[in-house]
Amino acid sequence: MKIFSLSLGATLFVGASAYHFDYSATPSGSDKCALINVVMDESGSMSRDQGFMKDTALPRMARELHSNLYGYKHVFICSTGFSDYYTSGTVNYARDLGCSTYDSNGVILQSQAVDWRLTGGFEDGWHGLMTAIDSVPDTIEGLPLLTTCNRIDKNLILVSDEDRDVHSSELVSEVKAYIDTKGYVLNAVVNIKIDADNNNLGMKIGDGGSESRIFRYDSANGGYTNFTRSGLYADYVSDVGTTHADYSELIVDTNGAIWNIQALRAGNALANAFADAFVDVKVKEISTGCGARCEGGSGGDPHITTWHNEHYEYHGQCDLAMMNDPNFAEGKGLDIHIRTKTVRFWSYIKEVAIKIGNDILEIEGSPDTDDAEARYWINFEYQGELESIGGFPVTQKLPSTYKREYTIDLGFKYPGQKIVIKLYKEFVRVAFTGDEQVFGNTVGLLGDFKTGKTLGRDGVTVINDFTELGDEWQVLPAEPKLFHEVSHPQFPELCIKPEDPRGERKRRLAESTISVEQAEAACAPLKDPLSIKDCVYDILATQDLDMVGAF
Repeated sequence: MKIFSLSLGATLFVGASAYHFDYSATPSGSDKCALINVVMDESGSMSRDQGFMKDTALPRMARELHSNLYGYKHVFICSTGFSDYYTSGTVNYARDLGCSTYDSNGVILQSQAVDWRLTGGFEDGWHGLMTAIDSVPDTIEGLPLLTTCNRIDKNLILVSDEDRDVHSSELVSEVKAYIDTKGYVLNAVVNIKIDADNNNLGMKIGDGGSESRIFRYDSANGGYTNFTRSGLYADYVSDVGTTHADYSELIVDTNGAIWNIQALRAGNALANAFADAFVDVKVKEISTGCGARCEGGSGGDPHITTWHNEHYEYHGQCDLAMMNDPNFAEGKGLDIHIRTKTVRFWSYIKEVAIKIGNDILEIEGSPDTDDAEARYWINFEYQGELESIGGFPVTQKLPSTYKREYTIDLGFKYPGQKIVIKLYKEFVRVAFTGDEQVFGNTVGLLGDFKTGKTLGRDGVTVINDFTELGDEWQVLPAEPKLFHEVSHPQFPELCIKPEDPRGERKRRLAESTISVEQAEAACAPLKDPLSIKDCVYDILATQDLDMVGAF
């Protein structure tokens, strides 16, 4: 794979660093930051589209991200133009316009970052995408990104009315993987038409390309709505040239979306609806830190991963309300409780119980590595017939005698979205993949979907002490009883805490026969640095190198 450098027509602003941003490093600052990276076609036909990004989309996104609802301290913008640029007889196909910031009023500090041209003819969007990613500096307007921010939520936006010309040697799979490994969510505003109707503004494509969520102009209120469409997207989405192969395929099974540039160009009400949908979807993608489709969950020590991919630990033994939404799936309702157990100086998730509608599924693991028996209860019946819960299909996999996986597929109603329970010996992990439509109103241990705040039961108080947060979400007597057996303690008894969990853990880990280096090597294949950290802790605590299998 070619890695493009800043030498390709680069222009760095005063105060920007000539050093490139290190995508592999973990931010260590204190501020919440967004990084919007725009890749703009600079051919002569792009005037309306460039104006939309410069005057409407980016300022609106910045204002919303800076608002109290989302609470971003910094909104960074970087920009790359792509066309054919001739300098002294040499042709380049992308140019870096540098980076700047937007304030809370949606005003850019240095407008050069969006000073796109309207000349050129041979566009190569892949080259532009790669250049844009590689050109981000480590410091923007005097702010070192890694030491200023504690999180950097990245969104990549490509705008073009033509397909890619073959000036780059990469394959679509390589470009797609490169975007993913750098932590970006890609959106492409390109020349497509969805179901032969410009009222269909854009879409997210899941399930290998066979399930899509389509954003559509709603003439009744002048805004937009969305609906699910089944079937291979290429069968009902027309393109120009090789747009599908070059850009649509970069979106499939990601958190990004592809948009109809002709709807934007239609003007009037349709263009306004396009702006509403585009800005709303982008802000949600950025603010969740994972795209509009997010992953959260819990497992292991136990480690809790919030909707905004922040990790914390809770050491205590009791039943905890992991998630609740009485309006889930149009009123069916969702309750998920986990049961934790204390062992020496740490604890783990022993069981999970899930209620959807009138059905309850309870699952637990087994410490016996030779025990391959499925240990579940459906509506309190041990190993009862298990095909669905609340109307959603349930499947089981048995990768080994001490591993089992249950998947609750929400896809027929919410494409690509699911709840997965993974067992490794006696350890239970629960993971969620979904967007705001599915999990946006849930409360519990995973925090607020929209803001990432870890809230108490009153929905207002932010709790940053995670022991206090766990105690706050202990299952209360008024909540449904989901486990087939009652286990001590039950509220008003308090959750049982291990004695001196921090000090005892530190001492015990120091006495481990498995070294930190061995644990780190075992956990290295995991992609997320925070998951690697959790994995290392679990291996050292359990003295079991195979604990990586729980992740």
